[in-house]
Amino acid sequence: MKELLLFLLVAGPAWAGAWSQAKGHCYAKSSGIFYNADKVFDEMGKRRALGMDHDRFESAQGFLYLEYGLRDRLTLLIQAGGGQLIAKNDLLRKETTGIGDLELGLKYQLVDRPVVVSPYLSLKLPTGYHRAYDPPLGTGKVDLEARLLLGRSLFPLPLYLGAETGYRRRGGRFSDQVSYAIEVGGSQQRVFAKVYVEGKETLSGNRESSGEVGVFQISEGDFAKAGVNLALSLAGPLWMDLLVEGIFAGDNIGAGRSWGLGFAYRY
Repeated sequence: MKELLLFLLVAGPAWAGAWSQAKGHCYAKSSGIFYNADKVFDEMGKRRALGMDHDRFESAQGFLYLEYGLRDRLTLLIQAGGGQLIAKNDLLRKETTGIGDLELGLKYQLVDRPVVVSPYLSLKLPTGYHRAYDPPLGTGKVDLEARLLLGRSLFPLPLYLGAETGYRRRGGRFSDQVSYAIEVGGSQQRVFAKVYVEGKETLSGNRESSGEVGVFQISEGDFAKAGVNLALSLAGPLWMDLLVEGIFAGDNIGAGRSWGLGFAYRY
């Protein structure tokens, strides 16, 4: 199972787009995301079985996500999570339950039109890591990331376009990463939907596993995934959120799928 990339590095609630929250306004979301994989993209990018003994990786995680408008253009972002990670096969089962990493970020809406441009900085803190955990709930290192977020409204059509790119400076022996994302979304009355593609490229010449956390190795892998997100208005500012996504390409990465259910509140 050692080729399987730690689930927390590749799945989680998507960050919001380039638009900022107004001063004193808040967007809060609680969600659960469930993941499973019995196949892997190997170091050559070929999809194959995860192992010879019906190896499988599963995860059930909960996330709390918050945006708060410190000023009209400056938004604070916080994400915390935790859950259960399971790596198993016909011979053994490894399970970890606990708190995951904490992410703190600031987004500044620099340009309003015709394209919204927002630089974003975030810090990942290893709040739940312990070297004895296998599978681990994080890398145990502090990461710093910078992103550039872009957004464009297609008004009068009820659609928008979004894109982003970023660079993550990872702590310890882990290689830095470049991220990207593209999305198309729209809303009609009490329904919102978007489709997206996103991924990460790891800046390492070693396509094997070069980082190690406890007894569980973390691959220096790449991935690309696609997903669909649907939100339905329940009552007033309360929304229900549905998510389905899957990894369709990569190397040294689990070829798994995720689905999620969340509830969001905006004021």
